[in-house]
Amino acid sequence: MRMNIQHSWWLVALLVLLLVDQTKAQQEAQFNQYMFNPLGINPAYAGSRDVLSAVALFRTQWVGFEGAPNTQTFAIHGPIRRKRMGLGFQITNDQIGPRNVMSTEVDYAYRFPFLKGQLGLGLGGGFYYHTFDWNKITYKDQGDAIPTYGAQQVIAPNADFGIWYNTKKLYVGLELAHLTQSRVNVSDSSVNGGNAYRQFRHYSFTVGRAFVVSEKIVLKPSMLYKQAGLFRGGFDFNFSMLFDQRLWAGMTIRPTYGGVVILEYIVNKKMRFGYSFDYPFNQFRFSRATSHEIFIGFDFGIPRSNTVSPRYF
Repeated sequence: MRMNIQHSWWLVALLVLLLVDQTKAQQEAQFNQYMFNPLGINPAYAGSRDVLSAVALFRTQWVGFEGAPNTQTFAIHGPIRRKRMGLGFQITNDQIGPRNVMSTEVDYAYRFPFLKGQLGLGLGGGFYYHTFDWNKITYKDQGDAIPTYGAQQVIAPNADFGIWYNTKKLYVGLELAHLTQSRVNVSDSSVNGGNAYRQFRHYSFTVGRAFVVSEKIVLKPSMLYKQAGLFRGGFDFNFSMLFDQRLWAGMTIRPTYGGVVILEYIVNKKMRFGYSFDYPFNQFRFSRATSHEIFIGFDFGIPRSNTVSPRYF
């Protein structure tokens, strides 16, 4: 579907994404429920659930806008070698306007006892597959056209490093992503040598703590900080409550953006579902640009039981 560049707000968003938004400092796909899939923000988490664990996330952002971001991810990981090591695999597809990025990554973690918990060191490696479909853009002035031909694909390598420490009630994680800082070259029919943008190195730090108030209630505040290169980073502050070992209900505040409501229902020890709804408080609130996210998680190899596992992360 074609759209005049004068009215194509998502093309502006795409260009900002390519050049790195200095306000959000983020080139990666945005997920609200990262606390249900820590492997997505740290390869050292691989194997930390002590069972084979698989999760899927589906995000629709800025509903009602043509060309708005749509993202899907699937991750699976588990322990090996007497649970001292962990292996994982992730695949993510991120679509925004004429740009689509699919990434694949294999994760490895080595874990050992440290203080009162486990410390893990992790490495992740894979590729980003960039596709630019210039046929989806109609230019008001053809002289402004970037490439003037159809779709173009670019493959870029990627490497991540992470540190993850956890006890039964506390976790702390640090990740350095995109260590290769790969360049993505976009050919231009009118400019020799083409154009390129760099996948900036990303840094993230996360911490969370569960407080058992009673058999029925657990409180879990958490925080995530993300930064790309030397640009200004951003925080996510989350506060969640677990009711009767079945239902997580929480809210995330993302300064300069808005608020997020998050729910997760633990069906049993093997299955859980989550949903989040975020609403912007910034300039996007006037356009009612809401976003929705669905989470599904499975743990395999757990003995059958009607009792829900008191697993907090």
